[in-house]
Amino acid sequence: MSSRDLWTHAGRVLVEAFGNLLNLVKEAGYVLKPTQLLTLGFLSYVVLGLVLLSLPLAQSQPVGFVDNLFNVTSAISTTGLTTVSVSDSYTFFGELVILCLFQLGGIGYMTLSSFVVLARGQSLGGARLGVLRSQFALPKELKVRHFVRDLVLFTAVIELIGTLLLYFEFRAAGVVDPLWSAVFHCISAFATAGFSLNNDSLEDFRGNGTVCLTIGVLSYLGAIGFIVIQDAWRTARQKQQRISFTSKVILTITAGILFVGTPLLYFTDQSLQSLPPLERFYAAAFQVMTSSTTAGFNSVPTHSLAAASLTLTIVVMIVGASPSGTGGGAKTTTVSALLAVLLAMLRGRTTVLLFRHEIPPARILSATAAAALYFLCLAVGVFLLCLVEPHSFLEIVFEATSALGTVGLSLGITGSLTAVGKLLIVLLMFLGRVGPLTIGLALIRRADYPAVRRLADLAV
Repeated sequence: MSSRDLWTHAGRVLVEAFGNLLNLVKEAGYVLKPTQLLTLGFLSYVVLGLVLLSLPLAQSQPVGFVDNLFNVTSAISTTGLTTVSVSDSYTFFGELVILCLFQLGGIGYMTLSSFVVLARGQSLGGARLGVLRSQFALPKELKVRHFVRDLVLFTAVIELIGTLLLYFEFRAAGVVDPLWSAVFHCISAFATAGFSLNNDSLEDFRGNGTVCLTIGVLSYLGAIGFIVIQDAWRTARQKQQRISFTSKVILTITAGILFVGTPLLYFTDQSLQSLPPLERFYAAAFQVMTSSTTAGFNSVPTHSLAAASLTLTIVVMIVGASPSGTGGGAKTTTVSALLAVLLAMLRGRTTVLLFRHEIPPARILSATAAAALYFLCLAVGVFLLCLVEPHSFLEIVFEATSALGTVGLSLGITGSLTAVGKLLIVLLMFLGRVGPLTIGLALIRRADYPAVRRLADLAV
């Protein structure tokens, strides 16, 4: 059987198996909820990607099943952790599969297919609308068809501009096949995936301000989310008086992390002291950016950073990006709500205020539940990894935090993990992309539990 026939057969088997599963669920009288469809959708992407990446034409050297599963999950979750070198282990077809996976993972499950449906003049079904609202945490007043159209067009324009900027810099630097490298790194940055065709990520461009700035802007645009960008754009054009409260929180927390974290790394990390001042500034800002947006690129070796810098990086990775963006983490809105609760308790107030805006108790409940599940998953993941891995505690905590936050930074232990350790990281990456609370709600039949249904509506 030829590779083409094998690919066709595998695709048919996958589609048939997934269809049979949905039919069995439907026959059992179980109506799938948006959170359940979202989880199954990402899972189907993982299976399809695993089939494609396991084909001989995708590999330039043999890659095991667990490693392929690891890399596929990392791509669809836009994490960036890899157990093997992407450029050394996969052919152009394999690299293209990985690119498509993190593009799909970044732009969102069902987004592209919904765009095709709308382009053909058809309407979106109720299930598709529910999944899109769940995935992007869309406000009820926002029209999904307009959001899908604008998101796809915005993504295409931004990635085209980013590709052009990176292409000229990569060509000037003598990068092999600069156009493909520019496309790959541009989409990886905008999807906050952190995948690179270079074995040392972007360390060779540490002092290149254009590359660092381009990757940084792309990552921030992806991590903040299209809803926030659209909100700020409408305000700037005076189509509305001010940005929404949620957008204000996201922009403030994101900017605060960058402006506080950069000087802390610049002045305190010993490994950066030997660099020229401007290059040190690029490195410090880039490290904070890549942790905050959960992009996962690195311009300096992560393992060379001091323990204090690694601690700061872990904290920033936990905070993460925006709930409507491509990044992971506990999310800026969740952390801001918890900080507001803390400030209210310290001031002896019964109401929770943030930027003079009262946060409803239901939102506080949602943020608390999301944070509790996030830290529970992280604690369990670290505990299990400590049981099966010989690495130091700091290395394991950093790796687990990076996986659950879909960041992609590592202290260099990813490739040396045991098979069980790799599978645990796979689970953490999948949890981080779909969301612990989303998966938890997907496992409960919400129609049977009004309280859980109310929490689910707030969470998504």
